[in-house]
Amino acid sequence: MLELKEKQYLNSSNYRSRIYLHYKFSSNKFTWPMWIFDNISKTAGAKILEIGCGNGILWKLNIDRVPSDWDITLTDFSEGMLKDAENMIGECTADIKYRVMNVEDIPYSDESFDIVFANHMLYHVNDRKKGLMEIRRVLKNGGIFYASTMEKNYMGELSDIIREFRSVPKTGKRTNIVIENFSIENGGEQLEEFFRNVDLKLYENMLIITEAEPFTDYAVSLNNITPGRFVLDESEKTVFSEFVQSLINRDTSIDISANAGVFICRK
Repeated sequence: MLELKEKQYLNSSNYRSRIYLHYKFSSNKFTWPMWIFDNISKTAGAKILEIGCGNGILWKLNIDRVPSDWDITLTDFSEGMLKDAENMIGECTADIKYRVMNVEDIPYSDESFDIVFANHMLYHVNDRKKGLMEIRRVLKNGGIFYASTMEKNYMGELSDIIREFRSVPKTGKRTNIVIENFSIENGGEQLEEFFRNVDLKLYENMLIITEAEPFTDYAVSLNNITPGRFVLDESEKTVFSEFVQSLINRDTSIDISANAGVFICRK
């Protein structure tokens, strides 16, 4: 986790590259932050804990819809990411606090929160069982935990394109070695050890890529998302962009599968 924080999530720059690609090219025009917020229970006077808040875009885009009586605590294991979230959200009427925190050691007492939310982050947690135990501990009886993730083959076409770029045969599995730690396919089983009534809601999406540069930036942003693993070196950006543009010119677009979902779990 330390290497991940220091190299991948020192700040939100890599995260922004990934968000931008989805914002610009998603076929599902109901954006993920809006969709996920719509699926959160609007319990009056709720105490909310978000674990791994990233750059805070969920709250920035929904700030006018946040109930005025909510008490919100946004956390991240990266001080740089948390600072970017605070800057992104800025001044607002909502009661929002910020705290550096590791999900494996949550510094709050038992049954402190009505809602706990972990958006696209549980696959990074080294000891997920310990993290889930901590989440369950701080969640009130009857409270709800929202855990979002992606399908295990999320953006698998990117692997094919990288292999074609490097003239490597398209063989073997395409699953994302990070996401497969906690994916749509296996996340429910992991959550059922700690929560009751685990339900999954799917968010169907496809990225229709028509510009090479944002796709190249996305590929570079994945360096060290698996510690020590490079997807695309900075020195390769120009030639890779030219390669990607040739594919777009040939086929009009590059279509990338991007289905996601959220598990809704009750204690």
